[in-house]
Amino acid sequence: MNRRWGKSAQARAATSEEIVELRARWQARWPDALHAWGASTRLHAPSLRGPESGPSDVGSFAWFSLGDVEVSIDLGQVLERGLGEHAVAVLAHEIGHHVCSPGDLLTAGRLAAQVRLGLVDLDEHVALVSNLWSDLLVNDRLQVRAGVDLAAVWRTLGPPLPTDHVMRLVLRTDEILWALPAGSLAGPGPHHEAEAGLLARVARAYADDPVGGAGGFAMVLRPLLVRDEPTGGGSRWCDQHEQPGTAVPGLADDQSAVEAPVHPALDRRVVGAMADLPPTADDATPDSSLDSSDADASTSSRPSAGSTLSPADYAAVLRSLGTTTDPREAAAQWYREHARKHLVPFPVRTVRRSQEPLLAGYDVWDVGDDLADLDWTATMLASPIVLPGLTTVQRRYDTDDGGDPQRVPVDLDLYLDSSGSMPDPAASGAPIALAGAILALSALRSGARVQATTWSGPQQVAGTGGFTRDADAVLRAIVAHFGGGTSFPVQVLAQTHLGDGRRPVGGGLGAARRARHIAVISDDGVTTMFTDGQWFLPEGFDPRTTVAARAVEAAGGGGTLVLNTSSVERYVAMAPGYDVHGVTDAQSLVTFARDFARRLWGQDRRSGQETHG
Repeated sequence: MNRRWGKSAQARAATSEEIVELRARWQARWPDALHAWGASTRLHAPSLRGPESGPSDVGSFAWFSLGDVEVSIDLGQVLERGLGEHAVAVLAHEIGHHVCSPGDLLTAGRLAAQVRLGLVDLDEHVALVSNLWSDLLVNDRLQVRAGVDLAAVWRTLGPPLPTDHVMRLVLRTDEILWALPAGSLAGPGPHHEAEAGLLARVARAYADDPVGGAGGFAMVLRPLLVRDEPTGGGSRWCDQHEQPGTAVPGLADDQSAVEAPVHPALDRRVVGAMADLPPTADDATPDSSLDSSDADASTSSRPSAGSTLSPADYAAVLRSLGTTTDPREAAAQWYREHARKHLVPFPVRTVRRSQEPLLAGYDVWDVGDDLADLDWTATMLASPIVLPGLTTVQRRYDTDDGGDPQRVPVDLDLYLDSSGSMPDPAASGAPIALAGAILALSALRSGARVQATTWSGPQQVAGTGGFTRDADAVLRAIVAHFGGGTSFPVQVLAQTHLGDGRRPVGGGLGAARRARHIAVISDDGVTTMFTDGQWFLPEGFDPRTTVAARAVEAAGGGGTLVLNTSSVERYVAMAPGYDVHGVTDAQSLVTFARDFARRLWGQDRRSGQETHG
């Protein structure tokens, strides 16, 4: 349940004996609540919390967690509000968030994204409005189709405060849907009749499509939210509760999340052919919820094909769901999902396994053969009398080539420019950051290790601090941003490939001998990679003697410069050993990824042998 109410006239403190008795009665009614959604509905038993569980921080007497897929009831509050006899209605309502709306975390995210578009600039109310919309659909389904008396629950709780315009509108909508007298749930008038009638049509039109109707529902509520008196924040309204840090897989690249909502008054699915009629003077009443700004929003063009939430919008939706408040963590998830569809196999080099010597038998050892080859043990076992050339023997060996070839992935040493010329990956989709995510995740998928270093000006360096298999750590490095000057961290490049060569995390000597591919994602600032941090080429500049040139030779896996520029010719001469690519948009990014896979993975550049992965 999700409304701001005072305690009802029946409210009182509960004794421990009453809590025990109430828990037993509500547990017994759980099967009936499940059956309200169909004979095949299954869900594990609810968490019926008593005083021993401590106070909840949800702000409601009942809530449903999409993360844990669990119904929770605060029995103390149930008794205080006089709801002890409404077990089936309350439990069935919470089950409805699993069965009807939103159903799962991805749908909840898509629904919240649509509500956010409908509210335009009222992000602080997204959680509230999303929950009100789901409650409206759940309650109507139970009241009308299942015969569960939700109206009795509202009557027990009592009407909302006179200043709570939003809740009065929602309850007036319920009265219309259930053919109840005006004011029986919402309290005495005046009521928002036009808006309530419109929302009743929206609820029926989108009964089986929660995401489709969420934006229009939000557009109707927005004017009331602007003038509604605050009474303690949206969290007190919500009975959907998420766990902090929960990801929402599939939301970042879901195109339906950014479809422009249509105001219900202009929605043919809601009002039919009336949506095509021009507005009249009677429509422009002071109390009309469709003002000029709403009309403009509802008729705006839809996003172009392929549009998705930006990293900042994605983070805002996650905040409304209560899953995370860290924009960098949200951005890391955003790039992970967008990179997923572009992942390419990373280059692997085919080598033969080391040859193992196998004992094949014995040959006669004679004078003139190497004394070290004489097998004294076998000689004495053959005869206690040593006669060179007669009883002396030496071992004969064959070799085993190790069988099938072994696939050895090339580790990735990745450097990302986050100077002021680069967009912040957490604010908007940055092709450069996406390219880094594609390279890094492709490398990790092949079994390689990745060192990711984000850099800007002097001393502005962040990253994994070594080679790792931790995808989360790599993505955190990719979305880091300084926005300062430009000075490539030549010292990190030198230490990695020309110094002690920090071993990959978890790798032994074999891992340390792996080839490494150096990839740099930058723009014109890449010049500082070859000039020890300076922007100009010194007199007598020899590109073959730079740290960058010596490092790529020592790495043994080649190098790639991925630059946010359309002119790459000037960088080819200063970067021997590196392949230079220009990446300026999503399409060129895909082209680069395919070329990279074909050139570095499809064929071994040293041996010329084709590899198969």
